[in-house]
Amino acid sequence: MIFILWKIYSKQNADVIVLNEEEFKKYLRAGEIASKVMKEIIRIVRPGMLLIEIAEKAENMIRELGGEPAFPINISIGNEAAHYTPLINDLKKIPESGVVKIDLGVHVDGYIADMARSIDLDGRYRTLVDAVDDVLNKILINVKPGISAKEIGRIAETYARRYGFKTVRNLSGHMLDRYVLHAGYNIPNYPDPLAIWRLKNNNAYAIEPFLTTGSGIVSEDKNIVSIYSLKKTKFKTGDKKIGSIIKIIEERFKGLPFCGRWLKDLDVDLDIENMLRSLYKEGVLYGYPLLSDLPGSQVSQAEDTIVIYENQVFVTTRR
Repeated sequence: MIFILWKIYSKQNADVIVLNEEEFKKYLRAGEIASKVMKEIIRIVRPGMLLIEIAEKAENMIRELGGEPAFPINISIGNEAAHYTPLINDLKKIPESGVVKIDLGVHVDGYIADMARSIDLDGRYRTLVDAVDDVLNKILINVKPGISAKEIGRIAETYARRYGFKTVRNLSGHMLDRYVLHAGYNIPNYPDPLAIWRLKNNNAYAIEPFLTTGSGIVSEDKNIVSIYSLKKTKFKTGDKKIGSIIKIIEERFKGLPFCGRWLKDLDVDLDIENMLRSLYKEGVLYGYPLLSDLPGSQVSQAEDTIVIYENQVFVTTRR
């Protein structure tokens, strides 16, 4: 799952992290589950399929395999880059043509695997999908302890240009931590001169290139928000029902992103989606608006999670 680059480099002076063997194994298990689920979802996606069918299949499979979704599955189509997950009773379908991005996350006791792949529906955008896979592979071949985020961005942009595409400059990879999807460090998809920090031992990172036929800059559609997370600031509400739901959100998701579909069990008479939109507008929740490039363009995405443990790089989502 992606991150807007204006929230950058806030933890360059973070303390040294120690990762023990048990924690490392949880990262590996999360990656193994993510890989299995992704393979199944790519196999079943086809034109005319309801997005909610794909989402529920993926998220239920994650739970059946012993993990929990780290965020609602993102299913992005065409010029959409990220942040769309189906609403309750969503009728949106996979189209006949275009690029579909599947971005899913798994956590095991809070230790996260973040993974994405792109699907060319009818063969028209095969090069765009192959290119982003190749860019990701080139990065993974070169990743090692001590590599700078700027160098990763240089690799991404260099190979994207060889295919004739742009990288999306305001989306990035990111550091992971326990129950924290974006842990302060970002990995740009171009050689940002400010990205001087280096990948370190005992840390997990999501490597996440985006390629586009469009402008290379995505924008937010604040009218389309289907993913939320709870703000850490304290608040009061006079509505006891809403207060109890907020407490459930806090306990159930532990700060990770969530969606209305995950709260359907709370109250059959409550319009969950409208409630979440209201809490977002009131500032109780963060919202993640749909991110898109120019109309008519196509965006591809590929993502794997790495853990640097005992000074070796492990790609957890390729097991």
